[in-house]
Amino acid sequence: MFKAIVCNLQPDLIGITESWTTDKIFDSELHLDNYCTFRCDRSSGNRGGGVLLYVKESLHPAEFHTKTVYGEHVWCSIGYLLVGVCYRSTNLAIAGHDDEANLKKLLLEVSSKHVLIMGDFNYPGVDWSSCSVTSNCSSGTTDFVQTVENCFYTQNVLHPTRGDAIGLLDLILSSDPDLVSNVQIMASLGTSDHNMITFTVQHKHDVVTNDRVVRDYHKGNYDSIRNELKNVDWNHMLSSDMEDSWSRFKQLLLELEYKYIPVKKFTTVVVYEKNLCG
Repeated sequence: MFKAIVCNLQPDLIGITESWTTDKIFDSELHLDNYCTFRCDRSSGNRGGGVLLYVKESLHPAEFHTKTVYGEHVWCSIGYLLVGVCYRSTNLAIAGHDDEANLKKLLLEVSSKHVLIMGDFNYPGVDWSSCSVTSNCSSGTTDFVQTVENCFYTQNVLHPTRGDAIGLLDLILSSDPDLVSNVQIMASLGTSDHNMITFTVQHKHDVVTNDRVVRDYHKGNYDSIRNELKNVDWNHMLSSDMEDSWSRFKQLLLELEYKYIPVKKFTTVVVYEKNLCG
């Protein structure tokens, strides 16, 4: 079912939380054609958790590692855009008592970048249209909302995706208020009790790769070139007028270059503009 939805929607980005992946699951088992896969499994060995991030290969994503150590999160860069997927467990036995503090550090660390963050942060009871919390919410919820405001993030999901709460992949934070648009709540995937979300990212990034072949002068066989030059009859080579002599000498050098200097492939990447969908 998941592959059928991907085939139908053709998203550029796919973020998944609670992937339940473990080190016993190979990357090949998670592979999607034409997508790069970035994963983070739950390291504690407890069942559940984990995050996945898929990005189309044509966007040339590169894996990104934060300085902040956090439980379950994964990042990649697409040009100058940093994309992350996070999952916060409410089970302190799994997440640890410093989990909320580390999450705050993580959000602060990437806030200076052009960033898009998807994730299940498990903070219900927040009215994101006014950035207010209900009276029965924990101090951690209030601190999280304050961190989002201090980082000047925009939270782009304003409708529930799990009953009356905002949960799995239903927080989309962006450093630019105009980065995310067209947010739509879809049906759930399989037996999941969370709804899927689609959205458009106003990040303009299209890549065209130009390949050309050049001589690799660092790997040239210059001893052989010198030996051949020693055997040249220079009196005959340079016996004509200056223009003809130069032409002969130039032709000789080109032949030696062709014979003793290998070639290598040189790739140039040109970036154009293109909106992304997730």
